[in-house]
Formats: sequence, C-alpha cells, structure tokens
Amino acid sequence: MKKLQEKFLDELGTYNRFDLLLSDSMGVYFFVKDIEGRVMIANKLTYERCGFQSEEEIIGKTDYDIFEFDLADKYHKDEQEIMEKGEAVYNMAELAPNKDGIIDCYFSNKLPVHNKDGKIIGVASTTSSHDYMKKMLGSYLTISPVLEFIRDNFRKNLSIPELAESLNMTQRKFGDIFKEVLTVTPQTYIIKMRIHYACVDLIKTKKALKKIAEDVGFYDHSTFIRQFTKHMGMLPTKYRKVHKNN
Repeated sequence: MKKLQEKFLDELGTYNRFDLLLSDSMGVYFFVKDIEGRVMIANKLTYERCGFQSEEEIIGKTDYDIFEFDLADKYHKDEQEIMEKGEAVYNMAELAPNKDGIIDCYFSNKLPVHNKDGKIIGVASTTSSHDYMKKMLGSYLTISPVLEFIRDNFRKNLSIPELAESLNMTQRKFGDIFKEVLTVTPQTYIIKMRIHYACVDLIKTKKALKKIAEDVGFYDHSTFIRQFTKHMGMLPTKYRKVHKNN
C-alpha cells in the first residue's frame, strides 16, 4: 500500500492547491482519492473516524470498504461526477456516520486533482463535522437542536410544525432557514435519514418490507415504496436483490 501511495504522490502536479481546502480551525476531515476512488491521503481525523489506527491502513481503501453501501455509492457517484466535469463543489451537505456510527450532517468541499500534465487523476475533499459547523455557521446553530432531535427521533412520527415551534419560529421561516443550510426541506431530510437505514436493513437483514418501513419511520407501506424508489432509483425489492451479496 505504501508503494501505491508513493506512486500517486509522484504523479501530483503543481496544478493542485490543497491549501485552499484546508482550514486553520479544528474539526476538518481531509482526504485525497485516485480516479478509482481509492484513498491516497487522509488526515488523522479522517482515518480515525473510519476506524483505522494509521493513515497507512486506509490507503487503497474505497468508500465501499468503509461505509454502508447506499452512502458509499452516493459518495462515489458524486466524486466521479466532479472528476468527469473537472469542477469543484463547495458546501455540499452530506449524510455520514460520526465516530459513534450515528448518521449526522456534514459539509464538504471537493475538487478534482491533476497530475503534472494537467490530467485529472483524483479528487480532494475537506469535510466539516457537525460540531464544527455548530460553531461556524449561525444559521446552522439556529436549527442545530432540531437536527439533533431528528437524528435521535427520525423513526417516530415527526411533525414539521412542532419542530418549527420548538425553535419559536413560524413553519415558513423554519423551512426557509433549514433549506438555506441543508439545501433540502425538513421533510426531505427526514426521509433521506429513513431511507438510509432502510437500505442497511434491506442488505443486512431478512426483514419483510413492511417491517423495515415501520422500523425506520414509514407508517404507510405505499409511501415507503414510493419514497424509496424516488430517492434510490429502484424498488426496495430490486435494491435488496442487487446489493444483498455485495
């Protein structure tokens, strides 16, 4: 793995400005992947969050080796698009597990990495943790109590008006601030959280679809089918069949 890293580093050109991604503040995860999505560089926060003791252990690993399939697939596709277009993306809101394995919200900056000849050979990223964003973003801090509440209670029947009321906001103002920070509505955020855990159950358990739907917070089976298909691009039964043995 060390030789793999050295080969990649040797190809890096002067086109790259990693310093533009880095922050002087704490709480920033940093990594670089090659064109195939394999980790080539990772700071301590990154490899420890992913369950490794050293950078060397994570070199050569892909998202599919580290994260649940639905998250890994989302990260991989987003980064492939960045490399294909050759364009950086900033302040991308992503769901990701924290150090305790609990899904939380993170913000990422990602840009293509070029070799000495200007050819794109990978992608670099910085990701800011939930705690970091609480300190840095005023709007995020405003809705942070609700994000934490959703994280801990997404399986329950959550009321958007009640979430807004908990912050002493009108539903409209709450929705506007939420979408400004996370680029999605509160309802969509909750659905995405539920869909993730449904994906995990589909792959890792033999539960019936109705049971999975209930366990992740969908109390109407048809709504679960419709929302899952909308967000994942296929029926839950097909998702299970395609990815069960991956």
